[in-house]
Amino acid sequence: MPSNTRTGELRVFLRRLPLALVGAVILWALARPVYAPALCATAQFLARVFEVPPASAIVLQGGDAVLGRTDMRAGSGWLKFPLTQIHFNLVPFLALVLALPHPLSSGGWRRLLLAVAILASSHVLALLWQLKYLEAFSMGPWSRANYSDVARNVYGTLRYFFDIPVTFALPLLLWVGIFPKQVFALVGLGDPVRR
Repeated sequence: MPSNTRTGELRVFLRRLPLALVGAVILWALARPVYAPALCATAQFLARVFEVPPASAIVLQGGDAVLGRTDMRAGSGWLKFPLTQIHFNLVPFLALVLALPHPLSSGGWRRLLLAVAILASSHVLALLWQLKYLEAFSMGPWSRANYSDVARNVYGTLRYFFDIPVTFALPLLLWVGIFPKQVFALVGLGDPVRR
């Protein structure tokens, strides 16, 4: 039977969650104009590190990333990809964190920054794998000539792994992993350090 304290904390968390969601959406909307260009530039840099010639391109166009190669003829093999699909998972993560009781006390800021850095890294990799998938599968004979079957399978697997499991599971895993004491207390599992 759940304790009254835990039930009370859970009720407070559930009452705070809608307001925390609104706050998370506002933070996300404010960060997007700075975050999207940094995301595109970082992913393009990583894509070009080992390329000769460095021709992979990620161009920001509104809220979308336009993926392609600069060494191909104009209009061939370019894909417009919505960046929201990659970085929207910041919203549920921030909402879950902001709804916790005292999430930023006792080193919570450092843990929050670590979690956001992990999410940002996953966003860069997700965009990079989208680009590599496009190059490996969608550029006709050029793709077949420049990517082996193994490389194509690896990039396909990475793309789908980052599209579905990472996008949807990582925010929840980070929330539990970065704030275990508060989360375990909410669900009545006790102190995770003692387990």
